[in-house]
Amino acid sequence: MWGVIPAAGLGSRISEFHVDGCKELIQINGQTMLHRTIDELLAAEVEGIVIVTSPNKPAIEKKLKELVDLQEVNIQLAVQEKPLGLVNAIKQAIPICGEDMLVATPDNLYLGHPCPSAELIKVHQATKKCVVGVVPVVSPWGEMLSDTGRVDSLTQSKQEGYSLVNGILEKRKDVSFPLTSPPCWRCTGRMLITSEFWRQNGNDDVEILGFLASSGRLLAAKINAAYIDVGLPDGLLYARENYGE
Repeated sequence: MWGVIPAAGLGSRISEFHVDGCKELIQINGQTMLHRTIDELLAAEVEGIVIVTSPNKPAIEKKLKELVDLQEVNIQLAVQEKPLGLVNAIKQAIPICGEDMLVATPDNLYLGHPCPSAELIKVHQATKKCVVGVVPVVSPWGEMLSDTGRVDSLTQSKQEGYSLVNGILEKRKDVSFPLTSPPCWRCTGRMLITSEFWRQNGNDDVEILGFLASSGRLLAAKINAAYIDVGLPDGLLYARENYGE
C-alpha cells in the first residue's frame, strides 16, 4: 500500500500565509505540514509515497530535496496540470502506485495520536474495504469547522470491532459544525481507497465515499486525537498560538 499526498491545490483560504506559494510548506512548531505528513506515512510503513504537485508550485520539489533523500525513502512525484479537485489529483498517482492508496492531505493536524494513518491500515488489512478516518468533533477546535464531512452515523459491523459509516451528510459550508453531546463524527483528511472507489460515480471524494457508505462498503477508523484543520485561517492561527510556530 502506497501513501499519496495531494499537494497541487491552490489553498486560497490561507493564501496570505503561504510559503513560496505553497500552503504545504507552512510550518507548525518548526516543521512543515508536508514533512509532518511524510513522517506519518513513513511511520505507517507504506511501501512508498507519491506527492501530487502542480507546475505552479516548484517550491515543493525543491523543499523535498532539502528535507529527505527521495530515493532512500521512495518518494515519487506526480503532476496535476490543472487544479481540478482532490479526486483528479490523486488519480494522477495511479500510474505509480495503482488504484489502492492511502490518501493523506497535508493540511490536517492531529494532536495526541502518533500515527493516524496506521489506524486506517489496520482496518483495511482486516477487511479489505475502503476506510475513512473519523474524529469526534468537540470544542474548542470544533468551533472552527464548517458543517462538512459530517458522518450520518456509525454502526457496528458484523466483523467485531469495526464500524460501518452509514452515510455522509451534504456539505453546508456556510453553517458551523454542530457541537453535540455525544459528539458527531467527522471525516478527516485520511482515507484508504481501493479500486472500488474508482468504480463509483461522483463529483468529489465526499460524494463517492457517500455512495460507498450507503451500500455498506465504507468502514471508519476512529482517530483519538484533537483535530485542527490548518487549511483554515482560524485553524492555522489556533495551532500556532497553542503549539508554537
